[in-house]
Amino acid sequence: MKQISYDIEDDSFYLFTSAELMTREAELLDKSKIDKMLKSQNPDELMRLLRDTVYSGYAEELANRGNFESVIAIEYKKIADFLLRNLKTSHQAAGELLFFEETVHNMKTVIKSIILDEDMERLFIPVYYSYGKLKNALETGDYAGLSQPVSGTLQHASEKMKSEKNSRILEFEIEKFYLKEIFKSVEETGSRLIRDYLRHVIDIINIKNIYRNQYLKQDLSKDYFLHDNGSLAVDFLVEFVGENMDIFRKKLGQTEYADLAGRGAHDLYSNGIFSTFEREEDLFFLDFFNPLKYTVSNMEKIFHFFLRKKMELRYLNIIFAGVLYSIDVEKVKSRIGI
Repeated sequence: MKQISYDIEDDSFYLFTSAELMTREAELLDKSKIDKMLKSQNPDELMRLLRDTVYSGYAEELANRGNFESVIAIEYKKIADFLLRNLKTSHQAAGELLFFEETVHNMKTVIKSIILDEDMERLFIPVYYSYGKLKNALETGDYAGLSQPVSGTLQHASEKMKSEKNSRILEFEIEKFYLKEIFKSVEETGSRLIRDYLRHVIDIINIKNIYRNQYLKQDLSKDYFLHDNGSLAVDFLVEFVGENMDIFRKKLGQTEYADLAGRGAHDLYSNGIFSTFEREEDLFFLDFFNPLKYTVSNMEKIFHFFLRKKMELRYLNIIFAGVLYSIDVEKVKSRIGI
């Protein structure tokens, strides 16, 4: 990736928080620890390795539930609470951005629960808001205590639900609207690095959506799955919707998304797997935040720490499932960006 020069100033407000996270760097798992876990022959061996990490306290939780998802939910809530306590009010949008996917998922879940008149709390990922909080907001119109992006999106969804009966189309509408709202909030933080991170997130969502739409032969209007505010203009991307994907890959080969598009498309069309896109996305963003190594204390550095933490939790979930169900190690390893 071509490195852009970012003028990131240290902020004394974050001096103690950054110092705390610097000491916590040791809790992040390095490649050697991940490799050992990948080679675990059974869940008991993996559990022994986890007991030597910051996740040792979850041994009983994992034994009882038999999956890592409950650990992820607990850790996500801890991260969100930490960011609420330690980020400036003007920087809270960065914390919300960190959980963009989970927030969109949660809004879709409560909307679907209302449409189907079914309790779907089991599918909810409690991060900043509870299932009851979001569901009550939609049902009563009381949006107090919600961020502007979430409040605005739920109000938009409430209006759309009156006329749009296709829940799938409604889900596209929600993601599209929320992305616009969160982009406005991120711009207000004044951080060019975090804004550009979101631009890349939008680009990669658009790229993956084009490949998914073509591979699954979906008959969807590009208005539903191509989002504004990315670095790659929608007018550029729309030319490739429904067209030859090899041409699209070659065109992206001239951009910073060459590896992501090339390797992702190869595994999609050769092996029928989409996970390579996610792995390459992780590698892309690990490289993107490289300029932060020259700084000491700022909001961007805090965001980067927890972005890596989220990646790690996802990898552990993949490894745990792989060991539990005896999935081939190479297949599991191919999904991990370390």
